[in-house]
Amino acid sequence: MGIFVNIIHGGALNIMEDTPEATRVMTSPQTQSHLFAFDGNEMPFSGTISLPVRADPYNVITEFYVVDVESPHNAILGRLWLHMIKVIPSTYH
Repeated sequence: MGIFVNIIHGGALNIMEDTPEATRVMTSPQTQSHLFAFDGNEMPFSGTISLPVRADPYNVITEFYVVDVESPHNAILGRLWLHMIKVIPSTYH
């Protein structure tokens, strides 16, 4: 398993509302779309939005699922995005 989607929290979008990146339109979720949290429970989401993400030297338009849950993170980038820009994530051991 693992993270296969990119997540952004609704609060982060509210903070970005005055920036050009936030002018992108959020699309409503499709009835067949499901998003599951780390604990396996289904998580409701508001829709999807495409935003530019800059990780020098890359600047990639990225689709995010918008969720309205409490989190210490503004966004979570999924495994596919990391593979696309050839990043090797690591943790301190």
